[in-house]
Amino acid sequence: MPIAIRIMYALLTTFWLVFVINLLIPLDSTVGVWIIWLGAALFVIHVLELAMVGSTLKAIGRLALIDVALVVLFGVLYWKPLLAKA
Repeated sequence: MPIAIRIMYALLTTFWLVFVINLLIPLDSTVGVWIIWLGAALFVIHVLELAMVGSTLKAIGRLALIDVALVVLFGVLYWKPLLAKA
């Protein structure tokens, strides 16, 4: 896996951790609001991606619960390599 993809995975993982922490312990600034809005937008975008590629993932046998969760968390970073291998 190229280093750029690993960095993007790390950045997304960090963002989702900050998002969850912000949900549990809200930041008292506008940054906290932006994190919530950005997380919500990213979640919607990734769910739309899942809706678009779900049938293709199902055709290659990669639509288990863990695959769905990883598509929602990482989007194209997760499903694009799966389709390339198939």
